[in-house]
Amino acid sequence: MYEYVYIAYRDVYKYLNDSGKFGGNPVNTDFRLTTLACGRYLLTCELSNYAVADDAAEKFISDVLEKCGEKHRGFYPEVPPQDTRDSVAVVEIQESGKNFYYDMDAEVLHKMLEDLKTGSGVQLDQRGLINYSYPNPELPEDFVLNSITHQIYHGPDNTPVSVIKAYEPDKRTSRFQSSGDDITVSIRDGDDTKTYDVPADLIPDIRDKVKELCKEPAEAYVDAGDWESFIRFGKNDERIFTDPDKTKVLLDYIASRSTLRIPQVTEVKNDPPVIPVDTSRCHICGAPRYSETSKFCTECGGEFK
Repeated sequence: MYEYVYIAYRDVYKYLNDSGKFGGNPVNTDFRLTTLACGRYLLTCELSNYAVADDAAEKFISDVLEKCGEKHRGFYPEVPPQDTRDSVAVVEIQESGKNFYYDMDAEVLHKMLEDLKTGSGVQLDQRGLINYSYPNPELPEDFVLNSITHQIYHGPDNTPVSVIKAYEPDKRTSRFQSSGDDITVSIRDGDDTKTYDVPADLIPDIRDKVKELCKEPAEAYVDAGDWESFIRFGKNDERIFTDPDKTKVLLDYIASRSTLRIPQVTEVKNDPPVIPVDTSRCHICGAPRYSETSKFCTECGGEFK
């Protein structure tokens, strides 16, 4: 219905303390209904998340807008310092790429959010939240395959690096990639990676095997440290999660019918190193050269280079 929705009851004191304005890592403590990247609606209250069906969410949004004033382009969610209210309603709607904000009574919105949670919210655990947030789309018949990936999973896509690790983890990735005429598959074996050029006439066979792979997609949730696999397709690079074992078999199959790339080796010349001559001292006894015009050393009589 709308491109993006953020409707929230905000405790001003919590917001100022938890948003990182006074130091520390920012935390969103709004009691809110929002749209996820996949287009689904998620209700969040304290540390709990709830799935909300499209029809219930869209009716809620319509009811909220009926109780709002006129929309405006001002950035309403930011509470001015002189504002002494304990709570505010945040209503943000994106239409045609533009964000609009609405004014509303905070306590009225709070009750409406509570009613939505009680009447339509389905509480999600961590596994349920990941699977709800990253659903598998349908694979169209005429899909364009972009990539096939097999790697170790380290955390959700939106988890800050500081929460996972302070460095980019080694994901031990094997991947098929197709970009125009450049079609390759890289197979990770321990600490080594071998890259192969995939022949174009193998693509129809790969597409057929991907179709079979996607008939029984895997769930998005994976425990940290376990293998995960997925394919990406189409101009929007959509993703379908796949069985890791079957995906690795497919990647190995592609590599077995492809040509191993030979690394380009740069010839190394073993010419002796050129050592610069220090003309400020005698190369025989090391005595200093007192003048740039001096031809012979005053200590040993050696000739300056």
